[in-house]
Amino acid sequence: MNIAMIMSGGVGKRFGTLLPKQYNLIHGRPVIDYVIDACRGAKTVDKIVVVCDPQCVRFSPELSKGDIAIAPNGSERCYSLQNGLEFIRKNYNCDNICILDAVAPFVYPELIDEYFARLADYDCVITSQKITGELGNYDYDILDRNQYYISQSPEAFRFSLLMRYFNPEFPSSELANQLPVNTKRYLNFDFKNNLKITYDFELQYAEQMIAYFRERYRRSVKVYEKEAFITEGLQSFLLRTNAGETNAWLSKVAESYPRLAEKWEITSFIANQTSRYGLVLLAQSARYGAVIIKLIPPFVDRYANEKSCYMALSDAFMCKMYDSDDAADALLLQQVKPGDYARFEDNLMLTRFWDSVFEHALPAPDGQGTDYYAELLDRLQSAKDLPYCSAPIRESLQFAVSLYEQRFSADTPYLIHGDLHEFNILKGENGYVAVDPIGFRAPLAFETARFIRNDVLRNTEFGTAARLTLLTEYFSKWQPIEKVRAALYIDLSFTTYNSVFENEAPCETERMLKLLDAVRGTL
Repeated sequence: MNIAMIMSGGVGKRFGTLLPKQYNLIHGRPVIDYVIDACRGAKTVDKIVVVCDPQCVRFSPELSKGDIAIAPNGSERCYSLQNGLEFIRKNYNCDNICILDAVAPFVYPELIDEYFARLADYDCVITSQKITGELGNYDYDILDRNQYYISQSPEAFRFSLLMRYFNPEFPSSELANQLPVNTKRYLNFDFKNNLKITYDFELQYAEQMIAYFRERYRRSVKVYEKEAFITEGLQSFLLRTNAGETNAWLSKVAESYPRLAEKWEITSFIANQTSRYGLVLLAQSARYGAVIIKLIPPFVDRYANEKSCYMALSDAFMCKMYDSDDAADALLLQQVKPGDYARFEDNLMLTRFWDSVFEHALPAPDGQGTDYYAELLDRLQSAKDLPYCSAPIRESLQFAVSLYEQRFSADTPYLIHGDLHEFNILKGENGYVAVDPIGFRAPLAFETARFIRNDVLRNTEFGTAARLTLLTEYFSKWQPIEKVRAALYIDLSFTTYNSVFENEAPCETERMLKLLDAVRGTL
């Protein structure tokens, strides 16, 4: 059950009137009634509770209707919160709560719905504002404003978590500060016009602007700044290695997003923080439901191939693509749920997946996909210029090119996914499906290489030799084992070269070189 709790216990000491400010009028209606309107209009609100002085109910036509629960206010806001939370705990089976302020009339229904939706992935959602001026204090310390933000209502919480830790005597009025430090918080910086009426002149501003903002929220998608799309993954790789082009692309994303949101009827999104080569937005669409918006930087040069793979490879094992947008290099994909990563131990479901991969494989027409062998040769030519591990990587690539020419030069090229490790094979309702294809034009045995590589590197407790034997024998059901082993060595050389640019330190590359030696011993 989702409950909207409106805090309306204030007496407005700074407002300058005898009547509490939330009952003063905007266009002939009390301020609180605009907040109640937003709660009534939200699709996900099951019950509205107002914390107020019961004698003030008569000042609000909406409160006077009798369908809103009233909890008595306390002497201070902290005690009003305590009264409201205890009232809800005793009277309702509440799962999630959104706490609103009766003197913040610009709130709108879709925002409340968005906050409740985000509680599926977060423990709390806090309306936040960037500090645009400089910070000062009375001790004249130099403060970095980027380390601070302003927190406001509305704020939403998983109710049981908030009740467990709420303390009315806590020294900070910010409720999220009472929660454990490992609480998953979502800070919403997108509600920028969040007027809280504190002084009487702000009523005049609200009179002028409330119709404008309400119409804007009704007909427009939100406008985002570039910073809303900067994720931990982008900071760890693209912004570290290619800051100029990445920043320019992020600015373009911010400009393009409103058009995409309108086109695909996107109501909200959460950015995946781990994606390193682009943006993955977990979004809700009024037309398609739960979706993924994947935005690929043009300088990464993967968009055309990914789109081609989603269109050409069978949807028997590929994630469904709903649409694409060439102007933004964006793909609209079905969101795979529950989305758990593939595990070798989940053998029956995994085997069905690989059955489908090989059953639906088709030879690649000329020009389709990126030529794997040409990419391998390019890496060999460039290996001498690597910043570290140049000699062993170059030697492994020389052997890999020779091995490719011996074992695969006569093989039919297929359009393969090319990156089927466990993080790109996700559990859906009807089994595993693949995401994030590269789209290589290569012999079919290469489709197995990256799953084996990741599995062996992650499961060291089994022993490298034993795990290699287990995995290569498993894939021999679909491809000759000698080709599986050769493709693994060649592709491991290929990705060991890549690792030099993807990792900040040599340790991961050195692990892959050790695995290369182990694989070479099986050839």
